Amino acid sequence: MLDKNALLQLNQLKTQILDSKDQGDGEVRGSQRRFGFVRLDDGRDVFLAPDDMQRVFPGDRVKINVHSDDKGKFKAELETLLESPLDCFTGRYVVRGQGHFVEPDLPRFNKLLFIPPSQRKKCNEGDFLYCQVAQHPFKDGKSQVKVLENIGSPDTAGIEGKYTQRKFKLPKDWPKDCSIGDDLRAEARKDLRDIPFVTIDSAETRDIDDALWAQANDNGWALHIAVADPGAFIAAGSPLDHAAQQRANTVYLPGFTQTMLPNPISQGSCSLVANEDRAAIVCSLQVSADGEISDIQFSEALIRSRAKLSYSDVHAHLHNEMDLDQACLKDLYAASLALKEYRGEHHIIMPEQPDFHFQLNEQRKIESITKVERNDAHRLVEECMLAANRSAAVWLADAPALYVCHAGLREDRYDNIRAVLNKEIPALADCELSALTGYKALIKASDSSESSLPLRSIFARMLQPGEISITPKPHFGLGLERYTTFTSPLRKYSDLLVQRCIRAKLNNEKPNLPNEDELAALQEAIRNGRQASKQMEQWLQYQYLARNTSDTVYDARIAHVNGGGFTVELLDTGISGFVEARTIPEKLSFDADSLRLFNDKNSFQLDQLVKVKTSELDDFQRKLMFLLV
Repeated sequence: MLDKNALLQLNQLKTQILDSKDQGDGEVRGSQRRFGFVRLDDGRDVFLAPDDMQRVFPGDRVKINVHSDDKGKFKAELETLLESPLDCFTGRYVVRGQGHFVEPDLPRFNKLLFIPPSQRKKCNEGDFLYCQVAQHPFKDGKSQVKVLENIGSPDTAGIEGKYTQRKFKLPKDWPKDCSIGDDLRAEARKDLRDIPFVTIDSAETRDIDDALWAQANDNGWALHIAVADPGAFIAAGSPLDHAAQQRANTVYLPGFTQTMLPNPISQGSCSLVANEDRAAIVCSLQVSADGEISDIQFSEALIRSRAKLSYSDVHAHLHNEMDLDQACLKDLYAASLALKEYRGEHHIIMPEQPDFHFQLNEQRKIESITKVERNDAHRLVEECMLAANRSAAVWLADAPALYVCHAGLREDRYDNIRAVLNKEIPALADCELSALTGYKALIKASDSSESSLPLRSIFARMLQPGEISITPKPHFGLGLERYTTFTSPLRKYSDLLVQRCIRAKLNNEKPNLPNEDELAALQEAIRNGRQASKQMEQWLQYQYLARNTSDTVYDARIAHVNGGGFTVELLDTGISGFVEARTIPEKLSFDADSLRLFNDKNSFQLDQLVKVKTSELDDFQRKLMFLLV
């Protein structure tokens, strides 16, 4: 038996051994193969061998011992599982011999998880499942899961929508008390029902957020933008308000729409339907002949739209192909042209992006894909919305509010950008990239440059993402000192919040702004909804493409380039896939400055047109590989 001195010496020895070890905490990262990595808190990436990778899940927090070999490469030895956030997830039922597994639908998660017989719930191979981890593999490398729900089989009509709702945890139900009361601001409203507003949307739209009217005057045009006012009926902190906050945005999935507000509200009592009295927040502006905005005013108002017009009909009217008997349309169009010209001279106009319409069949699969061409009616509405939103940001400048910010170029890409400028636009090589003035000069010079490189597209791939903030900061993408949005309060919770800020200023009150945690949760919910829409669209698109033969040739445009290859978008359908550099004869070099792959015979850069055909397609994994033709 050891005495106290011996025990003390033993403990000291253990402490010395631990102190001499290179240990660290970090997060497990998966790969496309069986091995993985641990991203340590100090920034190091440490290799995790396949046998150890079997004992953890991507996303796990672990303590590791770090060993290095003769070549200085680091290798991880698992010490302790600190945290495993993986709990419930979706996936596909897989049978391998006598074993029954789920193939998790998780990023960089490339192993099957065992489902014991008692937890299989009569599922069949290929069924889509919602599962829960029942046994973590850290102890012995063996994991187990239980099936919580069989979402459906691949043949189930609309399975893609059901699966997407479950995967992204999109709320299905409304709280029991989600009714709205009377207009809380009825007595304070300005009666503007004499203004003959019109709404311009797609023919199918029912949740109508905005109505427009303009009239020429001696100084240009008087422009009024009326926006639906659901905030006057939905009390902050009410069950319905909490539900809208959790949903964050209306999510548009193919064949299904998850609305931010219940349909009776968003498509009924608060929608600016024609020939009905409706509560609105009205932004009134004076637009000069050269497109400058002045005399910004906001009011809580009662309005009555005179007509619901479609984009196609308004476009036809503007070009004298149809008479809609709405005198304000020509003035709206003229004002929008002036607004756009002013933006082009003083701010930044973003390039138009193509949109695509999916026609679904009875199984809710894509029957056909049609490119939607933007017309002058779309541009008219866009300019009016931009005018209202940037005017709101200016008007709210001295009051607490919510802003949409865009910080511009990524700081870690400054060296790449300056390398391009030194070659292509040397006069701007020393411009201040972090300043709005510098960025605007960069974009305008790119647009007018005769360079063979697609400069604007290159710089667009080096931008930071946008964010919502309670601190006013520039919006580099639009070239504005500050920006916000309030014109879609039936579809965007952040717009509903900005409307409350407008109302608070009108009434000399202080708005109840979200705290940092609430703002982060709101932005995460927005990202989650966008990702849900994107992944479901890809799933259906890849199914649609799979009907064609592998020899079908497609016209495509290069959208992204990296060292491993490039992403292309098919011109007719917008479907995107990847061309691996290793499939192209002769090794290619990657220029990280100009985002270009090249060798002595070929060069591939952004916006370049190419012809491709499919080489590998997995619709569930959303994996589509192309070969150059």
